[in-house]
Amino acid sequence: MVPKTTIANAGNALVPAYLVLVAKGYSVRCSLEEEDGGEIWHAENDALKLSAEDPVALLGLVTMAEARGADWQASDEQIDSFLRTFGLDSPQD
Repeated sequence: MVPKTTIANAGNALVPAYLVLVAKGYSVRCSLEEEDGGEIWHAENDALKLSAEDPVALLGLVTMAEARGADWQASDEQIDSFLRTFGLDSPQD
């Protein structure tokens, strides 16, 4: 059996994610938030303008947009199903 490739969202995934974004035709830049000095990463092409906390998250947004298109948002039913699946729908004490 061939072992599975394991990838975690860690520092060593930032550059490969950036390289995939560039290969997909996105311009990528990083800016500092004025409030707390944190980084915000931006990726943009002719059709999409995305912002996230790092290149890995940007790549996730690209994948979501490619898979779901302009109607990327989840319906109420999909949200409810997600919450039930992960046990997040119970009332808070």
